[in-house]
Amino acid sequence: MNKNLNVIFENKDIFIVDKQSYISVLKNDGNIKDITIIDILKKEFNTNLFPISTLDYEATGLILIAKNKKAYDFVAKQFKQEKVSKIYHILANGIMDNIEGTIDKNLIVNEQTTSVNDSGIKSITKYFVIEQFKNFAFVKVLPLTTRKNQIRAHFWSIGNTLAIDKVYGSDEPILLSNIKRRYKGIEKEKPLLKRLPLHLSQIEFVLPENKEKSVFNSPLPDDISLTLKQLRKYNKRG
Repeated sequence: MNKNLNVIFENKDIFIVDKQSYISVLKNDGNIKDITIIDILKKEFNTNLFPISTLDYEATGLILIAKNKKAYDFVAKQFKQEKVSKIYHILANGIMDNIEGTIDKNLIVNEQTTSVNDSGIKSITKYFVIEQFKNFAFVKVLPLTTRKNQIRAHFWSIGNTLAIDKVYGSDEPILLSNIKRRYKGIEKEKPLLKRLPLHLSQIEFVLPENKEKSVFNSPLPDDISLTLKQLRKYNKRG
């Protein structure tokens, strides 16, 4: 198996991949010139595949890919009926007004953007603040509906964009010099985090030919973990 691809589960019907950042699931998910997760799996197994779920090019976490149409239909139906439970972890900008809440705002989704609009599709996102720092918040997010860029658009709508988000906010990286007072480091500083901090940590659904739900987990990636470590040290809220 390709060293850049972490398959955490496989049976005759499904692949579950723990996606790294800077790789697309499909050609239209990000950089169309780069090899995709589907490309790697097709080359490895010489078979047609049916992607069930996807993530942004810079995002990390769990994605589902079916090995046959029957398995695809079985799991995709659960997504359509919103019976798949997902837990994301994000790093958001600013101070959250509430330590937990529900964002219930309709979204208009098209190929280019997802925007908040009363005439859009009903979309609901629950969240729980795990840690509040001076300038950022580490948040557990449970989307109750499944819309493209739902989390990013919803958090933009409440004034807490993801810490790095070139579509809804700023694409400036998080540097240690930004959060550490009297920083004395090298002139050309390596960012703590330079990408969209969106991680799909847990997914729960019924596998084909099963009756009970199965739960799969993905640990936080190293760059988010390192950023949190430095925020706990230098960006604590007084």
